[in-house]
Amino acid sequence: MSTSTYQLKNNVIILVTSDELNNCFFKDTTHITYLHVNSLSKIFPSLFTYQPGTIIIDNDHIQGEVHDTIRRIRTNPFYNKLKICCLKDIENKKADEQLITIGVDYLLYRTARN
Repeated sequence: MSTSTYQLKNNVIILVTSDELNNCFFKDTTHITYLHVNSLSKIFPSLFTYQPGTIIIDNDHIQGEVHDTIRRIRTNPFYNKLKICCLKDIENKKADEQLITIGVDYLLYRTARN
């Protein structure tokens, strides 16, 4: 899989993970505002309130609800311009194709941790 550069149009990102230790994307950035959400029930109120340009969903954190959450976002015209990224531990071609089919824009894979 190729890597690409993603430019933010809106500097607000919602990060849906179990803890803030997963904010590896924001180590040296000062021009990005990110909101950490650790509960499924807080995703949609956060999307409505902050109107981010991007949401990064940790696939391992909300495993059983990822597809439903993405479908719900994609069927609501209010979120048309929202970019959805899915954070995963490993590449799985079949599962990745399903995520892309239902509306994920970018798949992100964690690198080996030392």
